[in-house]
Amino acid sequence: MVNGEIRIEAALATGSAEPFVRRPLMLRAPRADELLVKVVATGICHTDFMTRNEGLCAFPMVLGHEGVGIVQAVGEDVAGFDVGDHVIMSYDYCGACPQCQRGKPSYCDRHGELNFAGVRPDGDRTHSSTDDSAKEVYGSFFQQSSFATHALSHASNTIKVDKTLPLPVLAPLACGVQTGAGTVFNTLEVAEGSSIAVFGCGCVGLSAVMAAKVSGAKMIVAVDINPRRLRVAAELGATHGIDPADQPAGSTLADRVREMTGSGGCHYSIDTTGVPHVLRQAFDCCRPMGVTAMIAPGVPGTEVTIEMLGLLPGKSLRGVVQGDSVSKEFIPQLVSLWQRGEFPFDRLITEFRGIDKIDDAVNAMESGDVIKPVVIVDETFL
Repeated sequence: MVNGEIRIEAALATGSAEPFVRRPLMLRAPRADELLVKVVATGICHTDFMTRNEGLCAFPMVLGHEGVGIVQAVGEDVAGFDVGDHVIMSYDYCGACPQCQRGKPSYCDRHGELNFAGVRPDGDRTHSSTDDSAKEVYGSFFQQSSFATHALSHASNTIKVDKTLPLPVLAPLACGVQTGAGTVFNTLEVAEGSSIAVFGCGCVGLSAVMAAKVSGAKMIVAVDINPRRLRVAAELGATHGIDPADQPAGSTLADRVREMTGSGGCHYSIDTTGVPHVLRQAFDCCRPMGVTAMIAPGVPGTEVTIEMLGLLPGKSLRGVVQGDSVSKEFIPQLVSLWQRGEFPFDRLITEFRGIDKIDDAVNAMESGDVIKPVVIVDETFL
């Protein structure tokens, strides 16, 4: 530690759609309410590269919000953690606003500033360049910035796990998996014997498919343009698969779903794509009183059109953040399901070794070759 700072290595986002660059940085020492975590691995989430590619953050920025690692220091005001604990880092929240007080922290009044602003809650920066003449560096992404060898987190967004569990496998639980599964379990409360259509079979969508199977859904329709992902969906519990590119002439996708269900459509649908016309398709696939969950909102300013008459049969469209999950409670539940063999989310993972491989991992995910990349930052602890 030098002058209250720790020298780290990080994959730095330097500009919109620019490749990540490995850089030595300085990380501030943990405050009284913070933990210092040695990052062992980090998942790559669509939110990471969308934030970079669309310029939705200040640059240069250390991104990453699915970090797992080992606690190296604990602030004096932090309770429940010790040096050496194995942890998952998820999204952060204030704990004081009306939504947090109602047990809905993913809708925190300060969600945007705490998770995307690039600074601590009080506006202070956690990262800086090793060169005093260089531009300031932003971090605190989801109050962790896990695309680095070390991260600072809070007790609120840090979940302790059993030391016998493989940390890299747990990384996707921090966001992608908990979002998809939480939408099924917490938001929609998918009922046994019901029907659901899932649009987009990436990590989030396939987590929803697995959760729907656990919930006992009778019909699970997976929709994707990637045939390989439709095959994976079938292996994980989807009863039907649709490739929109194979749509018969004169028939809409909603028509096909209604034909499959033998009724007015599905009880539930989920859109994970953030594409307006796909969200509309998901909405149209639902029967009267059906509920459509929108997980991916697209970039700011994106709009979707819903026919007003389509709402009259009691149908609803619901925005969802982090699967309505309280991470400290929900992630351990998902771990238990996985340990029992009921929720095999580990099948989605492809590992990349070394922080220098973050760009390769992002490119593989964007191309559709990989469903859920996890980058091993430090193999010493494996």
